[in-house]
Amino acid sequence: MDEVHDAEHETLEAVEADLAEDFGREGDDPLQQFIYSLRNLDEVDVRVVGQYDGENYELLYLREDLESKFGPEERTARMKAIVMKALGEPVTEPEFDDYGELDAVLRWFENAVVAIYPHDEWSGVFVSFDRTDSPVVDLALEHLA
Repeated sequence: MDEVHDAEHETLEAVEADLAEDFGREGDDPLQQFIYSLRNLDEVDVRVVGQYDGENYELLYLREDLESKFGPEERTARMKAIVMKALGEPVTEPEFDDYGELDAVLRWFENAVVAIYPHDEWSGVFVSFDRTDSPVVDLALEHLA
């Protein structure tokens, strides 16, 4: 994970179009469908979209204001940290068999939410959003923090 993998696309529309080109038809790729759905959510402000496979990752989208705020080294360090967190979360855990497989891990920060959606133990998608209100998280912070 020593290479810098900067965002390849300036817009979510460009990510979606590139995925359509990669798969030959629009709508066939689950990641493309996810990007399309994100674009159509008015209240969601996407910061980052990427995917990982083992220790390799690809930053597909980085919002323009964040691209100018963080240099390549800082972006690389952040993506490495996200991927390492993702790889540290097993998709199945015997203690939680009755819960089923892990669908997502959400990390709530004061200003952002990082979501990791694993495909399996070694691969998945990560997305970061601007932090907005969450009744459950905000209620817990109000009383427990």
